[in-house]
Amino acid sequence: MKNFKNNINTKRIIVVDLYAGSYNEKNTGHELFNLVRNPVDSNFYGYCPPRDGIALTKFGASKNDEYIDNVLVVYVSKKNKSNNREIIAFCLNARIFKTGQSGKGLSRNFIDKDGKEVISTYSVKSDNLYDLRNRFNKFEIKINDYNNKMFRKQRFYCGTYPELDIGIIDYIESVLEQKAILDNDDSDVQEEIQISEPADTEIIKKSSEKPLNIENGNQGKIIVKDSRISKSALIAANYTCSINTIHKTFITKQKIPYMEGHHLIPCTVTNSEYFMKKYNKNIDCIENIVSICPNCHREIHYGEWKSKSEKIKLLFRKQQDKLKQIGILITEDELLKLYKNG
Repeated sequence: MKNFKNNINTKRIIVVDLYAGSYNEKNTGHELFNLVRNPVDSNFYGYCPPRDGIALTKFGASKNDEYIDNVLVVYVSKKNKSNNREIIAFCLNARIFKTGQSGKGLSRNFIDKDGKEVISTYSVKSDNLYDLRNRFNKFEIKINDYNNKMFRKQRFYCGTYPELDIGIIDYIESVLEQKAILDNDDSDVQEEIQISEPADTEIIKKSSEKPLNIENGNQGKIIVKDSRISKSALIAANYTCSINTIHKTFITKQKIPYMEGHHLIPCTVTNSEYFMKKYNKNIDCIENIVSICPNCHREIHYGEWKSKSEKIKLLFRKQQDKLKQIGILITEDELLKLYKNG
């Protein structure tokens, strides 16, 4: 994900404040549908208050341009009991229009608080949206560190607060990196683990010592994991769930119970580089891989924090000594922080 800054024109960023302002106190804001996929064409259409007008010249467009592409749109909203803002969603490579757009099924109608029908036009069009509303550790903008009127017009552009731009980009990089790892941990990788041969003793012995193996993918850097090591971890666990051995799944084509390999220390690029630098250890090692059922695996990645953190603590207690034996000295709090930040 470190290629993200190179892949996007960082001058094309707009930060939009949702659900705030005096209008929203008495009325329903037009941004009602910003984070909802449109049923007509499956795109995301965002209203950008006030009155839709966006200064395209801030992105390098000419005064005659009606729209501009490849804009990073970052949506924020007020943090509970605070005037600070949190990033709740973002769109990559969006199209931004100079004036409010409408069209059949694209401008959304709704009934306002006064009972009148309102047409919500749009200024943002994107085929993607990363919804972070359920994310445990959101990026917070402390407005008093910059300007307590920074959202007076409900938006600001890249370059207004350069240090904040860097923080936002770094945060989005971490989100995209984590998503890539989750995708990389999904069905294709797990299928490869099922059909792999187990690693031999020499491979397992060297797995915590070999240089970090990173290659460039379409999304930037990714970790190349050795499925043979994960297979060995499943065998060592006798194909049982390390969280609860009574968890049952099904029998695979290989005539063995289906379990999945999970890296307890998340095998992200950032984490891998950190542990290689600090301990000279590659976290794609058998000591860092646990055997768990697919339901527990999904919960650890996508579940609510209280339940999934308890599962992470349980796994840590089982793996802590093994990690210490190879020189990875990580505490429970440090491990939990890696998941919170992810």
